[in-house]
Amino acid sequence: MGAALGVAWMMSGTDGDQGSRPRAAAEPPPVTVTFPEGLRREEMARILEAKTHISARAYLAATGPGERGRRLAGTDRPTSLEGFLFPATYQVGRRLTAGELVNAQVAAYRSYTAEVDYRYARSRKLTPYDVLIIASLIEREVRVPSERPLVASVIYNRLRRGMRLDIDATVQYALGKWKADLTARDLDVDDPYNTRRYPGLPPGPICNPGLASIAAAARPTQTPFLYYVARRDGSGRHYFARTLAEFERAVERARTAGGRG
Repeated sequence: MGAALGVAWMMSGTDGDQGSRPRAAAEPPPVTVTFPEGLRREEMARILEAKTHISARAYLAATGPGERGRRLAGTDRPTSLEGFLFPATYQVGRRLTAGELVNAQVAAYRSYTAEVDYRYARSRKLTPYDVLIIASLIEREVRVPSERPLVASVIYNRLRRGMRLDIDATVQYALGKWKADLTARDLDVDDPYNTRRYPGLPPGPICNPGLASIAAAARPTQTPFLYYVARRDGSGRHYFARTLAEFERAVERARTAGGRG
């Protein structure tokens, strides 16, 4: 879990002349809501509805495609706030609206990413929004922190060569659920987010990444790797490969002996 942001929204009013008036009932304490890294906005909406007075519908309306998303992303196409809803811990008071919580999440994103160095990404003709998209891919693909810059390097290398990214997490986003076992039909879903069908980056982030993934996406490790495959030894790690032949050997290695090398 990354750094948490405490946002206290204590909005109970104060009456200056209470001598002859009955004391108002005390405000209930705010509810602590933690959004882990890697959630899509629909998942955040469900957490809010389960734990607070904010409905999923209100949150999705406040984070849906619109002018704010276009402005943050620097694009003229309809864009939601996916990616800009910074994962952290927030204090949700009884009077807090969905819009105010979203404002706090976007403010947290701006605050935490203010010192991110985008110079290398810009040298590769990538915008900060492109970096955010890459960060969202890393967040869903990587379990071991030290591998974030390595997976970022694979994405950069494949983009430079015009290769499809072939990232299963984008297929899951297109399907609308984090489905562990994807079928051949799933992998062929006709959706612009499906990087197994369409080259380049997906149109937008597939989740809301944390700062570590954003930093890795802005400044990847320099490697010759073009492929990676998950090990099957429970470590959460990957094998990395430079060529298709190396990748095929890594796939076979992952399949045998539980992926232990």
